[in-house]
Amino acid sequence: MAISFDTNLLTSYYQSRYGGTGASSTSALLGKKYAPTAPWSITNTKIDEQVSEAVKSAMLGKKLVDESAAKLDLPGASADYRKLFALYQGLSTLNGVAERMNGKNLTSTEKNRIQQIFTKGLAEITAYADSAEFDQIRLNRGELMTVAKTKIGAPVAKEEYLGGVALLKGDSSTVVPAFAGDVKFTMSIKRVNVTHNVAIDLNDMGATPRTLTNVLAHINGKLAADGLETRFASQRVPGEPRTITVGGKPVTLPATQDSWALKVKVDSGETVTFGAPSTAGSVYVAQSVGDPNPDGKTTTNDGVTNRQLLKFQTDTTSVPTPPQDDGANWVDGRAWAEDLAKSVQNVRATTVGPDGAVYVLADVDAAVSGQEIKGAKDVALMKYDSAGKLLYTRTLGAADQATGMALAVSADGKIAIAGSVTGGLEGATDGPLNSGATGSFATNSDSFVTLFDADGQEVWTQRRGARQADEATNLAFAADGTVYVAGRSKSTMPGTTAIGDWDGYVEAFKADAAGKVSTVFTQAFGSTGADKPAGLVVDGTSLVVASNENGRAVLRRFDVSTATPSLTATRDLGDLQGGELTGLGIDGGQVVVAGTTKNGALSAGTITRALAGGTDAFAARLDAGLGASGADRLAYYGGTGDDKATSVAVAGGQVWIAGSAGTDLPGQPAVGKKDGFLTRLDLDTGAIDWSRRFTGKEGYAAPSAIAIDTQGSTVLDRLGLPKGTLDFTDSAQVSAFSSVRTGDQFQVLSGSGAKKTITIETGETFTTLATKLKRALGFQAKVETVTVEGVRRLQIKPMNDRSTIELFEGKTGKDALSLLGLTEGIIRNTITEDGKTVPSDGKAMMFGLGLPTDLNLKDSEQVNHTLAELTAAMNQVRAAYKHLQTASTPQAVLDAQKAAAAASGGKVPTYLTNQIANYQAALNRLSGG
Repeated sequence: MAISFDTNLLTSYYQSRYGGTGASSTSALLGKKYAPTAPWSITNTKIDEQVSEAVKSAMLGKKLVDESAAKLDLPGASADYRKLFALYQGLSTLNGVAERMNGKNLTSTEKNRIQQIFTKGLAEITAYADSAEFDQIRLNRGELMTVAKTKIGAPVAKEEYLGGVALLKGDSSTVVPAFAGDVKFTMSIKRVNVTHNVAIDLNDMGATPRTLTNVLAHINGKLAADGLETRFASQRVPGEPRTITVGGKPVTLPATQDSWALKVKVDSGETVTFGAPSTAGSVYVAQSVGDPNPDGKTTTNDGVTNRQLLKFQTDTTSVPTPPQDDGANWVDGRAWAEDLAKSVQNVRATTVGPDGAVYVLADVDAAVSGQEIKGAKDVALMKYDSAGKLLYTRTLGAADQATGMALAVSADGKIAIAGSVTGGLEGATDGPLNSGATGSFATNSDSFVTLFDADGQEVWTQRRGARQADEATNLAFAADGTVYVAGRSKSTMPGTTAIGDWDGYVEAFKADAAGKVSTVFTQAFGSTGADKPAGLVVDGTSLVVASNENGRAVLRRFDVSTATPSLTATRDLGDLQGGELTGLGIDGGQVVVAGTTKNGALSAGTITRALAGGTDAFAARLDAGLGASGADRLAYYGGTGDDKATSVAVAGGQVWIAGSAGTDLPGQPAVGKKDGFLTRLDLDTGAIDWSRRFTGKEGYAAPSAIAIDTQGSTVLDRLGLPKGTLDFTDSAQVSAFSSVRTGDQFQVLSGSGAKKTITIETGETFTTLATKLKRALGFQAKVETVTVEGVRRLQIKPMNDRSTIELFEGKTGKDALSLLGLTEGIIRNTITEDGKTVPSDGKAMMFGLGLPTDLNLKDSEQVNHTLAELTAAMNQVRAAYKHLQTASTPQAVLDAQKAAAAASGGKVPTYLTNQIANYQAALNRLSGG
């Protein structure tokens, strides 16, 4: 017979013993205090009142952290509690300051005041958290980690190229429109020092349908017949949902059909170069799209604009017209359109290199291509192939602000960029009279020039300027590699004499055989008014500079055959009547200057096309010696409205102008609200050889820079393949794939030792950096490169369970840690004890606030981010308090608290349920049940 044990008896006993229904025998035990009352434990109303008063005090300039104000209501309590409470109250007050930025109708003055108080408060809390010492816990302002891994990575050599064009959508067995017609291209493949020339002609397929499968088989058959390993394949690109605006609200549409693109799998022992028997001209256009002021108010900043890079095929005589792509606002002749990163704010210069690649110089205000920037604004150099694929991005690494204004590429592929910089710029060679990164002139900008080698690795950076603001606006290479610069300055440059207001200047930099760069000369020019250079070209041993001077268009020619340039000619084209010069080019011994004007009678030779009305774009071709010539020609372009030229490019006898359209344009009706235009003018006859008018997002398009490749368009464009060699290698230098500069630093600490400074050196790679870190950490860390998502990242782990590693940011303006994508904090190993994760070194429990030093309130997104970070930090303080409270409470009391908590809900703990089950099993055995 089985004996049944009534489990309700033990349940009732448990509840009566531990405060369940009606019991109170442990109330005295549970009522005793073992830790002081935390500031967040009081009523919500009182908390709100205290925070409000603290925020008011902070706004009056009082400190946020005050240990003496932290009240402990338990005599003899650990001093750790007082520090935690002071830290929590400081964080809570700072959180309240940040929340003020969400107030309605704040003026810019009020916002600036809140940001100032917040910045000051964050610095105070950061300093306190970094210096506070605890007895029973370990608290770090940074993160707690078991491994640290850089977010940025060194590129891994690829062996595949994915075409940039969706050839078709849906079923891959259908005929591909891009394969129709006379599709011919060549592949030169070098293998073991032997070059194989493979001609691909789809006409050889005869009547076979030109489906993706059939074309791939045809191409791969050709490659196999030549004994090559490189192969073509297809790549499915999943469709993505689209978002449109309906009635002012975003509406998400279902995902589009999957699309298919070509993929080239290159054998590791082969080098592939694409070409085509027929070429046509192409023009690359950088533009801004989107309504910059939707509500029409100058007091708001509600515009959302984006930057794009477009490619136009300008001749269809030998290369078929590119098919219409799926992008918005397509216009006849557009081969492709690429959206630039959201952080790109301006593009002022583009150019085509000798390898057919397109270089874009941009201003960025946030991370670009995965590279964080140091300051508020930086300069980025981006390289694209002819198919629109981004090959690399190089950032300048300015500590505060930088602006990119000029770009040039030499015949051997070197790249120079120039502009202005404010604040620190590590690794740059300073001039004798700069505004500098510190001191009374530090808020003024300096000119900078940076030279990269053909692989995009920085060779040198020169920072040259005056005490007042100055900037470099134009660049040109000489045949011997000398870099010429034009710019302007508000005060005297070294070795010059002030003329008045903004003065123009020309300058030359040249490296000797050892690579040491010297300033060959600096020469000022201009009028007594505000001057601004607009173009610079090299003509043998002479420089020609175009400049806006007191509203007039002026050209100057300097003989630079010696170290002392001499002015040999000046030509004043006349009053621009509110317009400005845009650029200068040289072609066939003649210079071409372009701009915008209302003056229909500029002094620039024979007028072959007259001013149409309002402001028009214009281009003038002049003798390079600047003397008046019967061959000088001038042509205007525009309609009756106000049209504006923003960029000019000259090559192969062709003159191209891009800009913003007013109302009507010759033969080009309006497309959107504010359109862009691109035109080729025949200055001899005034004829418009080619023109397009186009628009962008929300009916707005504003071209800002153009570049010409007279042989840039081929049938490869429609296939999404680039002209030239597929180069899968990229620089392994840290400064090439991040914003880190030579001289930037961060610190590390192993255990209880001393901090060691890690300084980035010229040519630094992850390999050399790993060696430095191992040594600095006393070989107590395992530092290695690991491949993650196709890039090599630097990884740091403790060597053993006893090792702890700390990472610290470098000085402001010189920090390399954040730019590498590493986080401040402690790296340690952990173990699990009683279900809890604890440090493996057996010492005090660790807590990490995860509080960044760069929090800000500059916009709503940053405010929300800051509030989330502060909340997370406060939660860590609570966790530290909970740990101290638990550690100071007797185990018997903790057991009673757990039991009471469980009993209050009527639930018997698992251990007691298990005991009852064991009793029942024993009875069953005794009774034979």
